[in-house]
Amino acid sequence: MITLPTNRDENWRYANLRPLTRARPEAVDPAAAATTAVSLPAPVAGFERWVFVDGRFARHLSTPSADSCATLLHAREAGRAFDEMLDAAIATEGVDFALARLNGTRGDEVLHIAPADGAEAALELTFVASAPASLGSSYPRVQVHAGRGARLRIIERHVSEGPLESFVNAAVDVALRADATLDHCRLQICADTSSIFDTLVAHVGERASYRLRNVVLGGLASRSTQLVRLAGRGARCELTVASIAHGTQAHDVFAEIEHAAPETVTRELYRGIATGRGKLGFNGKMVVAQSAPGADSEQSLKTLLNGTGAEASVRPQLEIYTDRVRAVHGATTGKLDDQMLFYMLSRGLDRREAQALLQWAFIEDAVSRLDCGPLREEVERLVAAQLHDVSHLDGLLSRP
Repeated sequence: MITLPTNRDENWRYANLRPLTRARPEAVDPAAAATTAVSLPAPVAGFERWVFVDGRFARHLSTPSADSCATLLHAREAGRAFDEMLDAAIATEGVDFALARLNGTRGDEVLHIAPADGAEAALELTFVASAPASLGSSYPRVQVHAGRGARLRIIERHVSEGPLESFVNAAVDVALRADATLDHCRLQICADTSSIFDTLVAHVGERASYRLRNVVLGGLASRSTQLVRLAGRGARCELTVASIAHGTQAHDVFAEIEHAAPETVTRELYRGIATGRGKLGFNGKMVVAQSAPGADSEQSLKTLLNGTGAEASVRPQLEIYTDRVRAVHGATTGKLDDQMLFYMLSRGLDRREAQALLQWAFIEDAVSRLDCGPLREEVERLVAAQLHDVSHLDGLLSRP
């Protein structure tokens, strides 16, 4: 039996776990899934599209390429394949990976992405939650195994079909061989009544680079657990998170990056805005092993509160077991700058417009790091809508 996390567990203190106690663990029956009339975001040019509805592949909504490096596997086959890759066992123990284990026992379809040595590929993965939690849970699962020197781009979207109280438990496993590069953009815009939990485990090989961009805007309750192991000399991870919690939303992220080899590099940036009674949590844990001399890590964690009931907790953690290391970290939580707001008001802007512009400048620090132009424009428009001032921000939006 799998023991689920509670708020008594240190890394889950700020997550909204009430949906876990109410969710039906059974996977959504395929007959209950909405396989037609599903609304999808516009496709991104140059990316093959894979669409999943309630965790199952929707072939009629997808446009995979004829020579795609992605294949569908049964969960049993995928488990064996990934165990043979590198060190997938890093996610086999501990309460932090309980939901990933639950995903492995309940889900039945896995998207396996494996570009060959030196290959290039671009995939857009869209996961649609269409069934209410009363009919079961959705278990999306992705495994990535990039060959030596491969260049891979992945856009991973999680969306809802209508304002449903759906429950999603997603799992992503990544293994990068030497000199491989993965640009991974994750966009979570599920309905404000839904709950979504995800677990990501990554192994980064020698001189490989993992650029992970997260944008969290949807869900009444969302929690992302991310463990990245820099296993090879010169491995690099760039982690960026942008999150906006409004109303009564609660967004929580736990990210642990382990420097296990020499000369490994991490750059971590978090920007979050909580409005109304929204709650944000980010726990960034850096571990530098004794086997990682010359490691270099930077953390910049900032949250902005704009509401009398808004809450935020950002916690940088460092565990260093070698003297030859560079580690820089900083965390701040505050409200809108009164002096800057006064300056903008004195220049003729009304208060609502000035507040929107200040919040935009704050969150754009993270959003601007999205490498895909069309996706960045899409995200910027979603952010502007979240700030309730699209008209004031329209002139600032990027163009492809």
